[in-house]
Amino acid sequence: MRFPALDQVALPCTFEAVVPGKLHADGRRYLPLIVLRLAAAQGDGRAALLGVVDRHHVVDHALIGRSGVARLVFLLSAVRLQDPPRQGFFAEPEALPDRPVTAPLAYGQVTAVHAWEAERQHLPYESLYTELVLDVGRATIGVRTSATAASLAESIGKEQITPGDWLSVSRSRVDILGFETTAQA
Repeated sequence: MRFPALDQVALPCTFEAVVPGKLHADGRRYLPLIVLRLAAAQGDGRAALLGVVDRHHVVDHALIGRSGVARLVFLLSAVRLQDPPRQGFFAEPEALPDRPVTAPLAYGQVTAVHAWEAERQHLPYESLYTELVLDVGRATIGVRTSATAASLAESIGKEQITPGDWLSVSRSRVDILGFETTAQA
């Protein structure tokens, strides 16, 4: 998978652990869960551990325990303008304490919109494909999603998202597209 602004996406963290994938009935394993400890201090319901699946096999498991920068892209997300503005990763309501959050709620400010393809005329509904970069406070993430609605403006909160808008991102599948170390363990 490619994301056009991957060089603008950076989440300071520590590669905490790998949780092996469960066995399929045919003997193959599901993909492992990569556990990342966030570098920024967390509180008030914010997530401290993120669990992401390395679908593209880009993370070297020998780097467990090392600090670095993860390149995350949130996919298939629901996006909406937020008010009042806030930033950070928050655990989903059903998350267990002290467990990695695998479907975090992300709040932040849009820094760049790299794709915005809206179709409003040829179908009985409106459709959207977008790729953007979101500043979630001391980190940036990529967001790639599509949406359909009777009215995208009502669903998202405005006709078109632009840099400077504050968004909430939910129901995401999170892909890790890279992990580079910044310090020795």
